[in-house]
Amino acid sequence: MSKYKQHIIPSVRIIERKNLRDYVRTEYTKHVQGKTVVNRHIGLTIYFGSDGKAELSHGRAMYAKKAALVQCLPQLLEVAEYNNFGKRKDKDEKMVFGYANFKAKVKIDNKLEHVRITVLVKANGKAYYAHEVNIIK
Repeated sequence: MSKYKQHIIPSVRIIERKNLRDYVRTEYTKHVQGKTVVNRHIGLTIYFGSDGKAELSHGRAMYAKKAALVQCLPQLLEVAEYNNFGKRKDKDEKMVFGYANFKAKVKIDNKLEHVRITVLVKANGKAYYAHEVNIIK
Protein backbone atom coordinates (compact mmCIF):
# COMPACT_ATOMS: atom_id res chain seq x y z
CA MET A 1 0.00 0.00 0.00
CA SER A 2 1.40 3.39 -0.90
CA LYS A 3 1.97 6.07 1.71
CA TYR A 4 -1.37 7.71 2.45
CA LYS A 5 -1.49 11.37 3.44
CA GLN A 6 -4.40 11.95 5.76
CA HIS A 7 -6.45 15.04 5.02
CA ILE A 8 -7.94 17.30 7.65
CA ILE A 9 -11.61 18.16 7.28
CA PRO A 10 -12.11 21.95 7.30
CA SER A 11 -13.71 23.42 10.37
CA VAL A 12 -17.23 22.42 11.33
CA ARG A 13 -19.01 24.31 14.03
CA ILE A 14 -20.44 23.27 17.35
CA ILE A 15 -24.20 23.60 17.36
CA GLU A 16 -25.85 25.07 20.41
CA ARG A 17 -28.99 23.00 20.85
CA LYS A 18 -30.93 21.92 23.87
CA ASN A 19 -31.40 18.42 22.49
CA LEU A 20 -28.32 17.33 20.54
CA ARG A 21 -29.75 13.86 19.85
CA ASP A 22 -32.72 15.35 17.98
CA TYR A 23 -30.36 17.60 16.01
CA VAL A 24 -28.17 14.62 15.01
CA ARG A 25 -31.14 12.48 13.95
CA THR A 26 -32.58 15.29 11.82
CA GLU A 27 -29.27 16.24 10.17
CA TYR A 28 -28.30 12.62 9.53
CA THR A 29 -31.65 11.92 7.87
CA LYS A 30 -31.47 15.05 5.68
CA HIS A 31 -27.79 15.07 4.68
CA VAL A 32 -26.15 11.68 5.34
CA GLN A 33 -28.61 8.78 5.19
CA GLY A 34 -28.60 7.00 1.83
CA LYS A 35 -25.14 8.24 0.83
CA THR A 36 -22.21 6.04 -0.11
CA VAL A 37 -18.51 6.95 0.03
CA VAL A 38 -15.33 5.14 -0.95
CA ASN A 39 -12.55 5.44 1.59
CA ARG A 40 -9.48 6.79 -0.22
CA HIS A 41 -7.03 4.92 2.00
CA ILE A 42 -8.17 1.33 1.40
CA GLY A 43 -10.92 1.65 -1.22
CA LEU A 44 -13.67 0.34 1.07
CA THR A 45 -17.18 1.40 0.02
CA ILE A 46 -19.15 2.57 3.05
CA TYR A 47 -22.94 2.87 3.09
CA PHE A 48 -24.87 5.22 5.38
CA GLY A 49 -28.15 3.62 6.34
CA SER A 50 -30.73 4.32 9.03
CA ASP A 51 -28.82 2.20 11.55
CA GLY A 52 -26.03 4.78 11.49
CA LYS A 53 -28.44 7.47 12.64
CA ALA A 54 -29.42 5.38 15.65
CA GLU A 55 -25.82 4.66 16.58
CA LEU A 56 -24.68 8.25 16.22
CA SER A 57 -27.60 9.67 18.20
CA HIS A 58 -28.07 6.91 20.79
CA GLY A 59 -24.43 6.19 21.60
CA ARG A 60 -23.19 6.09 25.14
CA ALA A 61 -22.45 9.79 25.35
CA MET A 62 -23.74 12.73 23.36
CA TYR A 63 -21.78 15.93 23.49
CA ALA A 64 -21.50 18.99 21.25
CA LYS A 65 -18.28 17.96 19.47
CA LYS A 66 -19.67 14.54 18.60
CA ALA A 67 -22.92 16.10 17.36
CA ALA A 68 -20.93 18.49 15.14
CA LEU A 69 -19.46 15.52 13.24
CA VAL A 70 -22.81 14.85 11.55
CA GLN A 71 -21.97 17.89 9.41
CA CYS A 72 -19.02 16.08 7.81
CA LEU A 73 -19.44 12.34 8.44
CA PRO A 74 -19.33 11.18 4.78
CA GLN A 75 -16.31 13.39 4.02
CA LEU A 76 -14.64 12.20 7.21
CA LEU A 77 -14.95 8.54 6.25
CA GLU A 78 -13.84 9.26 2.72
CA VAL A 79 -10.47 10.61 3.90
CA ALA A 80 -10.04 8.68 7.17
CA GLU A 81 -6.99 6.50 7.61
CA TYR A 82 -7.58 2.78 8.11
CA ASN A 83 -6.27 1.75 11.52
CA ASN A 84 -7.11 -1.93 12.09
CA PHE A 85 -9.79 -4.61 11.86
CA GLY A 86 -11.67 -5.96 14.87
CA LYS A 87 -13.26 -9.39 14.95
CA ARG A 88 -16.98 -9.85 15.41
CA LYS A 89 -18.22 -10.12 18.97
CA ASP A 90 -20.13 -13.12 20.30
CA LYS A 91 -23.25 -10.96 20.73
CA ASP A 92 -23.17 -9.79 17.07
CA GLU A 93 -25.59 -11.09 14.50
CA LYS A 94 -24.25 -13.93 12.34
CA MET A 95 -24.04 -11.68 9.28
CA VAL A 96 -21.44 -9.43 11.00
CA PHE A 97 -17.89 -10.22 9.87
CA GLY A 98 -16.15 -7.60 12.00
CA TYR A 99 -15.29 -3.93 12.32
CA ALA A 100 -13.03 -1.68 10.25
CA ASN A 101 -11.54 0.98 12.48
CA PHE A 102 -10.45 4.34 11.12
CA LYS A 103 -8.86 7.47 12.47
CA ALA A 104 -9.33 10.97 11.14
CA LYS A 105 -8.66 14.60 11.88
CA VAL A 106 -11.25 17.33 11.84
CA LYS A 107 -11.29 20.94 12.95
CA ILE A 108 -14.21 21.67 15.23
CA ASP A 109 -14.57 25.41 15.80
CA ASN A 110 -11.04 25.72 14.34
CA LYS A 111 -9.53 23.38 16.96
CA LEU A 112 -7.94 20.18 15.63
CA GLU A 113 -9.58 17.03 16.99
CA HIS A 114 -8.63 13.40 16.45
CA VAL A 115 -11.55 11.07 15.78
CA ARG A 116 -12.00 7.29 15.83
CA ILE A 117 -14.69 5.82 13.61
CA THR A 118 -15.85 2.21 13.59
CA VAL A 119 -17.55 0.76 10.52
CA LEU A 120 -19.48 -2.53 10.54
CA VAL A 121 -18.40 -5.02 7.87
CA LYS A 122 -20.88 -7.75 6.95
CA ALA A 123 -20.08 -11.25 5.72
CA ASN A 124 -21.10 -10.24 2.18
CA GLY A 125 -18.22 -7.71 2.19
CA LYS A 126 -20.41 -4.61 2.42
CA ALA A 127 -19.46 -1.99 5.01
CA TYR A 128 -21.92 0.23 6.85
CA TYR A 129 -21.47 3.20 9.09
CA ALA A 130 -23.54 1.71 11.84
CA HIS A 131 -21.35 1.62 14.85
CA GLU A 132 -19.70 4.59 16.49
CA VAL A 133 -17.62 7.72 16.25
CA ASN A 134 -15.61 9.12 19.14
CA ILE A 135 -13.46 12.16 19.75
CA ILE A 136 -10.14 10.92 21.16
CA LYS A 137 -9.58 12.59 24.51
